Amino acid sequence: MTLETYIVNLIRDKQKGFFHSFLRFILLMMSYCYRVVVRIRNSCFDSGLFSKYYPPVPLVISIGNIVAGGTGKTPATIFIAEEFIEEFKIAILSRGYRSPAEKQSFPTILSEGKGPLYGAAYCGDEPYMIAENLKKAFVIVGKNRHQSSNIAAKFGCQLLLLDDGMQHRQLARDLEVVVMDAEDPFGQGYFLPRGYLRDDLSSLSRAHLIILNHVQNSEHFLEVKTKILEFTKASVIGCQLKITNVYDLKYNEVPSLNNKKVGLFCAIAKPEKFKQTVLGQGAIVLAEFFIADHLEFDLAKLEQFSIDCKQQGIEMLVCTEKDRVKFLGYLDFSVPVVWLKAKLHLTEGISEWNNFVQKAKNDIIRQM
Repeated sequence: MTLETYIVNLIRDKQKGFFHSFLRFILLMMSYCYRVVVRIRNSCFDSGLFSKYYPPVPLVISIGNIVAGGTGKTPATIFIAEEFIEEFKIAILSRGYRSPAEKQSFPTILSEGKGPLYGAAYCGDEPYMIAENLKKAFVIVGKNRHQSSNIAAKFGCQLLLLDDGMQHRQLARDLEVVVMDAEDPFGQGYFLPRGYLRDDLSSLSRAHLIILNHVQNSEHFLEVKTKILEFTKASVIGCQLKITNVYDLKYNEVPSLNNKKVGLFCAIAKPEKFKQTVLGQGAIVLAEFFIADHLEFDLAKLEQFSIDCKQQGIEMLVCTEKDRVKFLGYLDFSVPVVWLKAKLHLTEGISEWNNFVQKAKNDIIRQM
């Protein structure tokens, strides 16, 4: 068990006993310090003590969350971009978390509107996935969003989508979109590292639109929406991440996972959601190999996992699209590898969504 996995289990109260309870208390004390820092920082921006940069483009939309990972922010970014990409020249600005591109002194232009120019190993899995799904979009990767926004402006981009931008308040935005997990909207109720919160709930008051992902049904949506509206006046919509296709690594479509014996591997924030999705496809999950979000797989360990799976009679290994972009070549494992293609689907708040999109389009046209 890695340290990160152990802390996750502590947060979710899966580790029992006095010693683990004591460690949770230590994490709680640390989370209080984190909360104080977050509140002071937000106060400095709200009061104007910290300045913001206003990029020379018609519109900037920030897409972020108040918790650490697992809300479905990347599918939400693609979902939003698809509404604008046929009418406007857009750029997505991504940090490229834990990637070599993030460590560079100057941003990397991953895509000039024709698909990715670099591999996921250099620019990060999420930016690559965005560039691959949005061939017409500019995708710029780097920790300096000020520089990235100026590059996008020089290319004549009319709309900037600031990926994971809620806490990056140095870059001004016109509209704030917050993506939340309907199954755990408030990150276990604690700040990092005792819980998953990385921003104060009062920050939801800055939002113009909240995307509730993983809603189960209308009743579930209304229940969670009611809780969220205690902190914001933003429009709230409900979405579900739905599987559209299953492919092998050569992009050949796989008919079905129903009744297939499978092993799972992934490097995402909430692998249990991935497991639930695969089970929902009718697969029989017999083995799992999960590592921390954004990390690269050790191919030797993954090959050993496939050998173990073959000995159990497992027919295929299944991963997410985010993991698949790390393996653009053919993996000659003992068991075939397939991946799930998923898209965000709007299920609740259709009129609110349409109003948000139309307002944004009108704002772009007015500023052009």
